[in-house]
Amino acid sequence: MYKKLLSSLFFLSIQFIYSQNFNIQGEILDKSNKSPLMFANISLDGTSYGAASDKDGRFKIENIKTGTYTIIGTYMGYSTFKEEILIPYTDAEKIIILLEPEVIQLDEYVVTASRRRERIEDAPAAISIITKAEIRRESNTNLGDYLKGTKGIDFTQSGVDSYNMTARGFNSSFSSRLLTLTDGRMANIPSLRLTAYNVIPVSFDDVEQIEVVLGPSSALYGPNAHSGVLNIVTSSPLRSQGTKFNFQTGYLNQNNTKPLKKYTFRTAHKYKNFGAKLSAVSLRGEDWRHYNNDEYEGHSPSFIGRNNLIHNRINDGAVSSEIFSPRMPIEWLNNEIDGNGVDDNGNGFIDENLSWGTGDFENWTGPRIGDGVDNRGPVDAEFGSPVIDSAMVLQAMNDPYGRYFLDNGIVLYDLDEEDIGRGYIDGIDNDGDGAIDEGIDKGIDEAGEIWFDGVDNDGDGAIDEYDEIGDTWLTRFGSYYGEWNIDKGGFGEYTFDEDGNIIFDTNANGIYNDQWGSDGLDNDNDWNIELHDDNGNGVPDVSETNVDEPDEADFVINYGQLPKMMKDANDDGINDYPDFKVRNLRYDFRLDWEPNSDFTASLSHGYAWARNINITGIARYLADGWVYRYYQSKLRYKNLFLQAYLNTSFSGESDHPTRNLATGSLIYDRSQKFSLQLQHYFERLNGDFRFVWGLDYFLTLPDTRGTILSDRDESDYRDNNGNGEAGSPNHFFDFNDSYYYNVGEEYRNIDSSNQISSYNPNVSWTDANGMVINYDSLIFSDDNVLGAVLDNLDNDHDSDDFYDIDGNGLPWTDNNNNGVFDVDTDVVEEGAKLVGGSHIFVYADGIDNDGDGNIDENIDEGIDEKAEDNRYKVNEFGLYYQLNWKINNQLEFIQATRLDVHDRLTNFIDFNNSKYNDSYSPFNWNFNLNKKEGLQISPKFGLAYKPKENQNYRLTWARAFNTPSNQALFLDIFVTRFSIFKVYAKGAYGGYNYTLNNNGDNVWYDPYLGSYEAMDSTLIYFFPSVDPKVKGYFSGELQNQPELESEIINTWEFGYKGRITNKIFGTFDLYTSHYSSFVSGATFITPLVIKKSILTDDYNSNGITNDDNGIDGNITINDQDDYDEALEVWRQGLEGVASIGDTLPGVPTPVVIGYVNYGEVDVWGFDGSLAILLSRTWNMDLTYSFMGTTDFLNPLTKAKESVNAPKHKAGLKLQYSAKKYPATLSLNGRYVDGYDWSSGIYYGKIKAYNIFDLHLGYEINKYLKANLTVNNFLDNKHTEIIGGPSLGRILMFRLETKF
Repeated sequence: MYKKLLSSLFFLSIQFIYSQNFNIQGEILDKSNKSPLMFANISLDGTSYGAASDKDGRFKIENIKTGTYTIIGTYMGYSTFKEEILIPYTDAEKIIILLEPEVIQLDEYVVTASRRRERIEDAPAAISIITKAEIRRESNTNLGDYLKGTKGIDFTQSGVDSYNMTARGFNSSFSSRLLTLTDGRMANIPSLRLTAYNVIPVSFDDVEQIEVVLGPSSALYGPNAHSGVLNIVTSSPLRSQGTKFNFQTGYLNQNNTKPLKKYTFRTAHKYKNFGAKLSAVSLRGEDWRHYNNDEYEGHSPSFIGRNNLIHNRINDGAVSSEIFSPRMPIEWLNNEIDGNGVDDNGNGFIDENLSWGTGDFENWTGPRIGDGVDNRGPVDAEFGSPVIDSAMVLQAMNDPYGRYFLDNGIVLYDLDEEDIGRGYIDGIDNDGDGAIDEGIDKGIDEAGEIWFDGVDNDGDGAIDEYDEIGDTWLTRFGSYYGEWNIDKGGFGEYTFDEDGNIIFDTNANGIYNDQWGSDGLDNDNDWNIELHDDNGNGVPDVSETNVDEPDEADFVINYGQLPKMMKDANDDGINDYPDFKVRNLRYDFRLDWEPNSDFTASLSHGYAWARNINITGIARYLADGWVYRYYQSKLRYKNLFLQAYLNTSFSGESDHPTRNLATGSLIYDRSQKFSLQLQHYFERLNGDFRFVWGLDYFLTLPDTRGTILSDRDESDYRDNNGNGEAGSPNHFFDFNDSYYYNVGEEYRNIDSSNQISSYNPNVSWTDANGMVINYDSLIFSDDNVLGAVLDNLDNDHDSDDFYDIDGNGLPWTDNNNNGVFDVDTDVVEEGAKLVGGSHIFVYADGIDNDGDGNIDENIDEGIDEKAEDNRYKVNEFGLYYQLNWKINNQLEFIQATRLDVHDRLTNFIDFNNSKYNDSYSPFNWNFNLNKKEGLQISPKFGLAYKPKENQNYRLTWARAFNTPSNQALFLDIFVTRFSIFKVYAKGAYGGYNYTLNNNGDNVWYDPYLGSYEAMDSTLIYFFPSVDPKVKGYFSGELQNQPELESEIINTWEFGYKGRITNKIFGTFDLYTSHYSSFVSGATFITPLVIKKSILTDDYNSNGITNDDNGIDGNITINDQDDYDEALEVWRQGLEGVASIGDTLPGVPTPVVIGYVNYGEVDVWGFDGSLAILLSRTWNMDLTYSFMGTTDFLNPLTKAKESVNAPKHKAGLKLQYSAKKYPATLSLNGRYVDGYDWSSGIYYGKIKAYNIFDLHLGYEINKYLKANLTVNNFLDNKHTEIIGGPSLGRILMFRLETKF
């Protein structure tokens, strides 16, 4: 009994002890002099238990559960204290923590340099670390702000949440040369292999550290790491628990801006050997406001017309309307408020007023309106159009505007009894020719009406005359032909002012919108005192001849009272004018399991939703709800590591898609990227020999449906492989010059001799006598129409998807059994329709009419079938190793090699998964060991010398590759208009090949005749430049451009890192790199064709002329002045554009900009840093980078190119941590030297700038901390990327709570 009682008491005691919470207390002191350390941090590793010391160095940690813990003590300028303790603490004395003074901490660990964990001092690379302590001291708007002072990093910001980074030059709008990882996962946009940092789902609260490795890293990480690697390492929930919430708010220094608000959250918890965490970020505000000229031009009615004029249902003057179309009565103006953009009186018209017609209220003649009815006179409505009946008229008579509303939303106007029996619009192609509702309301809302604004735009007294409309009007911009006030007179060069007004330099004096022509002076020096001095005062005066004449003035365009900008550039109903609202939502979830020290598993998922403006090389885009997701799994067992992840993109919903802010073009992106990675290492010789090996597999699955890449074959409404449905049209009239079929465009047929004719589906089913051929006749052998266009008709009569109510096998009730459809006696069955008033076709209605479980079977066969899927799957496989051999205590040898297979560059491996239904299994791969061309081998050799502790020297040589991105290979996107031509950016897959005729002559497209012509001796090529500083160049012949090759870089590097003195730690990296096959930015591939006389004319009449020398197309410049003048006036000789690829009569070839390989480029420089402990409370970091390069020229434009990086840049970080108060202060400075910038269509000079950021922090208590950050506190307005805004001061305040 006593034993049982004692046992019970014992177990109760144990239970009591383990259910209790305990406290520990102690002091933290300077080991050298035993002085107390105030506000030192004391914590229990891996828990939320912690405290800060008071002014006497005393601390107390309360409510600790029983168990074994590691207590950690830290203080700036001292070594870190770690010791294992048992709770409850058995030592009767309080805990005494002694910290040893230490200037620079060298026990930081990194994983990026060698793809394994090692001390930063031992890493064989130029590496920098941004620690979580540094990140927590600041209150920035984005993660990139913490990196902008890092040595060797080129940081360019274009918005509060938009920025880009690369290393050691060659920055661009979207760069892919700096490989960016998050916890070892490539963090890029799958379709383009570009890094968009604002959609990386990481919160700064969750970042453990950021590691930056400079220089070629392809030996371990493969192609596209040839400038370096940036790895964002997040905290494990097994190592860091607790909950934090941050609120930030602030303002940009710009007028009438909205506040920035940012919320961040992290919570992490541990249960036994499981850990889970969730972090989230929310950002909302307004970005820096800025407009580019291409955005102004893309929305200026001077260049795109006014699209509202083709939707207002009135005749604006392009084409005469139907004679009997009704006119708008004066009563319809009642209750309408002019100019507010609202239909105030509810009649369906907006802002109707007296100016729409002629006369006044007493005697007003309204405009012809589109009533939707085929009015009196000849019957023009398309065959098969429905007709007005009496019931419709009766209903319309009850409406004040005589309206009848169709179920599909179409409205008919002003119906009366005279309209009964007339055809009306129904939004359907009733005669099968592709066009919809043709013949009705002719002359109303015709395409050309966009130019008929009723304003005398050129100020010559005539309104909407022929040189104010269309191509004739557009050719006057940039032209100096004659004087602006004569017929087709040129307006000269133009630009836009800060308010978006187009301004001109018509008088060619280099000044836009000057006062010449109205200042009372003879600015062009043609006033003659003997002939023109009317008042005899000896000086020019107003009203005298040749004073203020028209040819002195800069042209001023007249908009009347109409808006100067159209918000919808491409008339798709979506506002694409720049909008600066910024919003970002993202979260990251991770689950870790570590049952023992040998095994770790991790699952994570991240999500980011972004709305902000991003700069590309071809335009700025508004990502309006871009969603980025990733799924990642990692497993480590002893020395074996396995990882798989999937990145996905979603470019936004259809009502707010990502869109081009210059052209309005929409982006569709549902791309994915999958990766599987395996790594293993082993050690020998007591750890002196380490061998790491691994393999990587990447599968990119782009899906952009032709909006980014040329991957639209499965969704272009056409057959692309020659098995299109028999009887289908094989071409179309490209009404909007999109090069893709759009519903409503009229069908065409092209015969074997390339002649275009109109299309009628009934023709194939009508005999020579005009009689209908029997429905079930076999007039087609098979489906073989290449290019067949989707018309939703069963053109070959092999579909049975109709409701055969009488079972006769025909899609109508053959009531008189004659086998022919009779309009008066037979009835069309469900699933079929009458086309052209005579023929019956089964059509695609989305219904299973015959009940067989199939919908619209055998209609439009071969069109957009799975076999046409041409999404450019890209397979990449890499195998690598790295060995580290410590020869002795001071010398280490490093050697690494990687072999990479890119399926677009080599046939070494047939991955056999390019087709839509192919398997992705590696067991289907075929290895072709004899096809080694295109293999990429990236070796690296290095020696590390460590003469003593904290001193490290290294010498390395490495080769790296940068494979062409999907963008450079497969891009196919509308960029802008150049003169009267559409400009497309196209990738270089397959090269660029100029079209030849049967005689081997190059051909060009004449837009005025709509035909292709052969080049002759009266013509010459002219390559414009996307760089406004370069006028372009002439050429006598064309050279096909080959497919892109990979960039190759060979780099030597010498580096040092170590403790220079007891209080100074330094790094120094000297490098030289040789690039070959460098890939250009977007450049003109297609030249324009101009009259050769533009080049050969003797403008200065000195008898010396220029000509092409007939050798390789080069031009002989004998007279530079004549040549310079030719570059100024080339537009006056514009004839057309050279052709690339296939040609079709009447179908214009686009102007193409694309990508080519350069020659050789050498880059050299050095990066250095110093970390200095000034005192116990002050420390300072300094960085400096220098880079030089050889000159290199664009192979086509002959223009000098830029490396997009400054020669000199420097950084300063001065930090203060108070001893008496829990306060911190940081002053960060950055200097960037001026340099030339070129990225696609954006060229210019980045001016040198100095930026200083101020960061203040104060710990109110152990649960609450406040930070104040003033970025660019001197408000140095500067631009960091051409095409981006001018950046100024940002003020941000942050409150941080932790639980």
